[in-house]
Amino acid sequence: MEIAFEYRNFFRKDIIVDLITYRRWGHNELDEPGFTQPLMYQEIRQRASVPQRYEQELITEGIIDAATAADFRKERTSFLQAELDQSTSYQPTSEWDSGQEESVARGKWSDMVWPASPTAAHDPDTGVERDILTRVGKASVKAPDGFNVHERLKRHIGTRLKSLESGVSINWGTAEAFAFGSLMLEGHDVRISGQDVGRGTFSHRHAMLVDQTTEEVVVPLNEFLFGGRLELANSSLSEFAVLGFEYGMSWESPNLLPIWEAQFGDFFNGAQIIIDTFITSSETKWAMQSGLVMLLPHGLDGAGPEHSSMRIERMLQLTNDPYSSQHNVNVNMSIANPTTASQYFHLLRRQMKRNFRKPLVIAAPKGLLRSPAASSRIEDFLPGTSFRAVLPDSSVSPPQVRRVILVSGKLYYDLVKERTARGLDETVAIIRVEELCPFPFADIKETLAPFLDSGANNQIVWVQEEAQNQGAWTHFMPRLQNLFMEAGWRNDVNYVGRPASEVPAVGVAKIHSAQVSQIMENAFSGI
Repeated sequence: MEIAFEYRNFFRKDIIVDLITYRRWGHNELDEPGFTQPLMYQEIRQRASVPQRYEQELITEGIIDAATAADFRKERTSFLQAELDQSTSYQPTSEWDSGQEESVARGKWSDMVWPASPTAAHDPDTGVERDILTRVGKASVKAPDGFNVHERLKRHIGTRLKSLESGVSINWGTAEAFAFGSLMLEGHDVRISGQDVGRGTFSHRHAMLVDQTTEEVVVPLNEFLFGGRLELANSSLSEFAVLGFEYGMSWESPNLLPIWEAQFGDFFNGAQIIIDTFITSSETKWAMQSGLVMLLPHGLDGAGPEHSSMRIERMLQLTNDPYSSQHNVNVNMSIANPTTASQYFHLLRRQMKRNFRKPLVIAAPKGLLRSPAASSRIEDFLPGTSFRAVLPDSSVSPPQVRRVILVSGKLYYDLVKERTARGLDETVAIIRVEELCPFPFADIKETLAPFLDSGANNQIVWVQEEAQNQGAWTHFMPRLQNLFMEAGWRNDVNYVGRPASEVPAVGVAKIHSAQVSQIMENAFSGI
C-alpha cells in the first residue's frame, strides 16, 4: 500500500491495488462456507491467522519472545472473558434518566437536554426584530464595490429590497435569508449542501454571487454580517455520500444548522441507507441527537414520476409517531409541509432555538417559491411569532360552514381558488396541516372544535394531490379517527385525491389536468 500511495503522489496517476481478502469463518461463526467453496476454504484453513503471523514476525525479529506473547494472549483473553461475564448481569434502563443525560451532554452539547426531558423547549419564540431582518435582508443581496452582478439578478435584488421597504410580499428566498442571517448574528453557523445550492435548483436562493467578468465568488451574508458563517457546499450527485457527510456534521456541534437539499425530492432514494440506519434511529440506538434538515422539493405539477414526490408516505412510515394523543412518545423526527415563507423561516430557526436537536424533513415547494399567495408580511416574522403546526381558516364563520377540508401543502391554494369560483367562500372551511409529524393532535382538535363541538353534522374531508396509497392519508386517517373518538365527534372523515397508483405522477399533461379537475370536483361537490 505504501508503494501504491508513493506512486500516486509522485506520478499523479491512478493505481489499482488488487487486494485479496477473505472471511475465515464465512458470514459468521455458525456459517460453513465449505458448502459452496470447498477448495478455497481448504486453502484458507491451512493459513495462519493474521495475529498468529504478526506474533511470529515479532518473535523472529527479536522484538518479543514466545513467553511474552503467550502472557499477552492470556491477559487479553481474561479481560475479554471478564467483560463478557459482566454483560450477563447488565440491566439497561428503558427510559432516559439523569445519569444517561449527563453521559451525552458534554463539551459542545452541554447546553442541550434530552428531547423527552420536561425541560425541553419544543415551541420557542422564533421571531426576530424588524431592524435585524432589514439588516439581514439588505446584506443578503449586497455586492462589493465594482462587482459585476449578472444582469438578470438585478431584478432579484430589487424585488428583495422592495419587499423589505414595504413589509409585504416577502418570498421564500427572502425568508430563508432572514433565517440564515439572523441565526448567524446569534452566533450559529449554517451549512447547506446539494446540487447548485448556491443559486438554488429553482434559481430562487442566490446566496452566492459570481462576478460576470472574473468569476470571483462572494457570499454576501459572510461579507456583510459578523457572527456565524454560511457555508455553501455545491456537491455532486452522490446522495449517499453527501447526506452521510452532512449527518456526521450534525453530530459535530449543536451550534451548526446543517441542511441537505435534494435537487428534487425523490433524489433522497440514493441515500436511503443513511436515512434508515442513522437519521431516523441514531437517537434511540446511540443517544445521538441531530439537528439535520432535509429539504426535499415536492409537488405534483405535471412533471414525470421521477421529479414529483419526496415520498411523504415513506418518511412518515419511518417515524414512531403515536396513534393517539394519550401516548406520550419521544417522536424521532419532524416532518413538515409549509405553505408560507414565514412558516419556513420559523421552522429553520426552531431547529436552533430549541434546547435539543431533532432531524427535520421539509417537503420543500417548487411553484410556491415565487408565488405571491405564499409570500408573507413582515409582521409574520417579528418577536412573538413562531411556527404553527395547523393554520386555521379565519375567513369563515363556523355556524355557516357545511364542509371542512383538511389539506397539507400547495394544493391549499388551488382549493381556495376553486372555492371562490364556485361561490362557496362562506360554507367551506379549508384548514392547513403544516406539520405532519409529530401529529398535531391538540392543534387539530382546537381548530376543528368550533365546527364540531355543537354536534353539527359537518362533512370532514381530507384532500391531497398524491395518490391514495401515497402522501399523508395513510398516516393521518387512523390518528384522525382516534382523535375524533377521544373528542366524542361522530363525523366521518372522507378521502379526496388521486386513486392508488404505482407511480407518484402520470407525466402526461392532459391526464394530470383531468386528475386535478376531478379532485376539485370531489372536494366541493354535494354541498
